[in-house]
Amino acid sequence: MDRTKYRVWLISVVLAATIFGIFYYVYTGNQEKTITDGTLVYRQEWTPQEEAAA
Repeated sequence: MDRTKYRVWLISVVLAATIFGIFYYVYTGNQEKTITDGTLVYRQEWTPQEEAAA
């Protein structure tokens, strides 16, 4: 193969990886997950004084 074919192949692989990464982030990456395994406190409610101190 000559340089042009390598260049086109490399650009297409990078473009495909970028598109895959965007789709992966949109569908799974930005979902907030509540982690409950290994935590001792289920939910903590802050009072206004505690929020100001934190």
